[in-house]
Amino acid sequence: MGIILLLISQCFSGVQFIVEEKLLNDYYLDPFLIVGTEGMWGIAYYMAVLPLMQLKTCGYGGGALAGMCNFGYLENSAYGFQQMVDNKILIL
Repeated sequence: MGIILLLISQCFSGVQFIVEEKLLNDYYLDPFLIVGTEGMWGIAYYMAVLPLMQLKTCGYGGGALAGMCNFGYLENSAYGFQQMVDNKILIL
């Protein structure tokens, strides 16, 4: 499942790059401005989506998402931060 999701994400990334090149080919845009704008929208997106993913629980009953769950949640950031506190090597 992970490899399939990775391949799908690479296809989306490739399509995004091609569409950006076609749409913005006639304009001069500062590269730092473009990278900063994309980063800003990426952070805004994940600030909105990440809390929703932490609310989504998935059971251990063998459902479609059961293999992607971590202690019953799709995303468990609190557990990730706890792991970093417990093991300083993870921070490096």
